[in-house]
Order: sequence, then structure tokens, then C-alpha cells
Amino acid sequence: MYRCLLLCYSGVAPSSLLLKFIERTGCLELSWVGTYAELAPSAPPAAGWDLVFATLPAPDHPLLDSYWRVLQGQKALILSSLYPEKMFVREGWRPVAFLNEPFSFEQFQEALQRYLDQRP
Repeated sequence: MYRCLLLCYSGVAPSSLLLKFIERTGCLELSWVGTYAELAPSAPPAAGWDLVFATLPAPDHPLLDSYWRVLQGQKALILSSLYPEKMFVREGWRPVAFLNEPFSFEQFQEALQRYLDQRP
């Protein structure tokens, strides 16, 4: 079982694709679900979970630098957004995968497999 965290820009809806797909895998244990604002003050230790899923806001509504640091500090990160990845280019940006919303369960599984293939 891999422990994961789901980080959303603004509240997590029960209908969230990431939330549904994480629960559907059977190999992921959702350790924490919340927003950047809830997580940033505590700056999570990398050892707290194996994988972080994070949604990004619209490019015209940028994340604060402190939130970028939280994301960049994660050892395994899968990002999702309604907007293409090229709109979020930043130095040090190295997600395992980037999912354009809406995405299929198969695309989610491919992203998860990339993570699993990278594990030692």
C-alpha cells in the first residue's frame, strides 16, 4: 500500500476525479486531503507519504511561492489541471506525470504506473 496525499487549490469536491480514482486503485491509501492553504504552514516532511497528487489553479491565478516550494519539495508528484502543462513551466519542476482534466482512469493508471516504475 502506498500512502498518498491529495492537495487541491480550492476545496476538494467528493466528485473530484483524483479522489475517485485514488479510492478505486486498491494500492493507494489516502493519508490526507486538503488545500494548499491548510498544508503550507506545516510544510510536510517528505517522509510523510509516498506520493502527492495536486491540482493546479488557472495560470492567471498563480500559486504563492510558498505553495510552489511545498510542491517542489515532494519526491513524487502527480499534477492535474484544466490547463496544459506548458502553462506551468517553472525551474525545478519535475512531476512524475501531468494530467490534463478531464482525464480517464486509464490516463490516471498510466501516471501511477510511471510512479511505480521509478520506485527503487
